[in-house]
Amino acid sequence: MKKTVSYRKSLLLYLVVLSGLTLACDKSDDEEEFFFIDGKTKYNNVQLLGANQRPVVTSKGSGTMNVAYSELTNTIDYTITWELGNPADATTAMHFHGPADANASAPPVVSIGGFSTGYSGTVIGTTRMLTKGEASDLKAGLWYVNIHSSRHPNGELRGNLLKK
Repeated sequence: MKKTVSYRKSLLLYLVVLSGLTLACDKSDDEEEFFFIDGKTKYNNVQLLGANQRPVVTSKGSGTMNVAYSELTNTIDYTITWELGNPADATTAMHFHGPADANASAPPVVSIGGFSTGYSGTVIGTTRMLTKGEASDLKAGLWYVNIHSSRHPNGELRGNLLKK
């Protein structure tokens, strides 16, 4: 009987602490942010812009993405919504690139599939498992997402996964 009561008290205390941490880390969705919660490194409301491209691209297009890296599975869950600058253009490729800081470019590391080839869309998915080096580069703020288009085959929109 004492073990059951002790176990229940410990479980209740754990749940109270966990819910308090979750509330303390819950931020407004109106801000671009990086934070760690529930075993995941999250990057919310990351802006995809031509101005983030290296070299900079002039585009009226834009987008946002929410990305969560799981320490448990070594994978990235992502939701990316975008619109290219010209409705006549097509989306040709999407990748996670790295390692590079916000002022440099790097080769693709992980391809993103299943996206609409039109000029706009939303894609939701999960990457393959990352290597230790890839995960380290991501968490160091050295990865970005790039959306390539028929008008800008080297990339039209870019969003940097930076730690704040």
